This record gives sequence, C-alpha cells and structure tokens, in this order.
Amino acid sequence: MKTFSVIFSLAAALILASGCYYDNAEQLYGTGGSCDSTATWTVDVQPLIQAQCVGCHQGAGASGGLDLSSHANVQSSALTGSLIDRIQRPAGDPLAMPPSGPLSPCAKAKIRVWERGGALPN
Repeated sequence: MKTFSVIFSLAAALILASGCYYDNAEQLYGTGGSCDSTATWTVDVQPLIQAQCVGCHQGAGASGGLDLSSHANVQSSALTGSLIDRIQRPAGDPLAMPPSGPLSPCAKAKIRVWERGGALPN
C-alpha cells in the first residue's frame, strides 16, 4: 500500500508540473506573444508563417502547390480550412506541417482564432 501511495504521489506531481509547462507564452508561441483569445495577422500569424512555412511554401515551386508567401494566399487557405487541417495532422503523417516538428498548442490556437475572425489582414 505504501508503494502505491508513493507512485500515486509521484504521478500527481508530474501531472501538476506538466500542467504548468504552457504557462509561459514565449515557450508556447515562440515570439513572446500571449496565448489568449485574440490574434492578428501582423502580430501573431504572419511571423509564424514566415518562420515556419514560407521556406517551403513560396513561389512557383511551393511545396504541395501551396504558396503562403502573401496574406491573400494564406487567407485563401485559411478560409477553406486547409491551413489548420495540415498543421493538425499527427506527427509522422507525410503531410504534417511543419516537417521540423509540430507547432505549439498556442500557435495553433492563434491561427484558429485568426481564421475564425475572418483571416483579416490586420
């Protein structure tokens, strides 16, 4: 019974500690922005797209034929749902983006909030 108590206590401590992992917005989003219910193109989405997507998704040779080098192109993709759908794919899926690893939960939330707000160029 004592062993169970020790294991339970350790498990509870790990769960509580992992719950705090995403409290730091810079860890979450990587730009120092906050992970709240607002998102704009210029402050939140464009820097993320520039840093994580445009390297492969620009110009005539854009990977998958998806050019994300302008607001109009990103907006078009976002309004059809394909942008967040590709980002949401599970790791190991050949279409998972970015190939360097999954975006943070906060970055995905920012994109989702921006899309739901009409994907405006604000």
